[in-house]
Amino acid sequence: MQTVGLIHTLEQRLNRMQAMGLIHTLEQCLNRMQTVGLIHTLEQCLNRMQTMGLIHTLEQCLNRVQTMGLIHTLEQCLNRMQTVGLIHTLEQCLNRVQTVGLIHTLEQCLNRVQTMGLIHTLEQCLNRMQTVGLIHTLEQCLNRVQTVGLIHTLEQCLNNM
Repeated sequence: MQTVGLIHTLEQRLNRMQAMGLIHTLEQCLNRMQTVGLIHTLEQCLNRMQTMGLIHTLEQCLNRVQTMGLIHTLEQCLNRMQTVGLIHTLEQCLNRVQTVGLIHTLEQCLNRVQTMGLIHTLEQCLNRMQTVGLIHTLEQCLNRVQTVGLIHTLEQCLNNM
């Protein structure tokens, strides 16, 4: 994302969404999904994907990270933050990971996946969705899930790109 002059981290994307009056953090985004009775956490979303045998995206990305001995799942990362009472945003979670010398941002995590030829970046994923005239941000993606009532997980959303 940095090399093509887009955004550097998911945090910057969320900040841009915040500036447009959308959401403040991914947590708030997930809370909004909870409000409309979709899913409660990203963990539940991933669990539902697993139940349907569709773990092809972020979950696999995190599993590859586990293979390299970094972190197990984003959920575990968040749980570790929660244990020390610091879990406020995904940004803080990623900063904590940076502090212990694992990965710097989700972007870097996805870049490692790109190196292995799996996916490019979440940014490219969102750009592809924008290109086909569907949605422009993850927030819009979740809003579409809410209003249309057809897509219930991030996995399904990505499949519908």
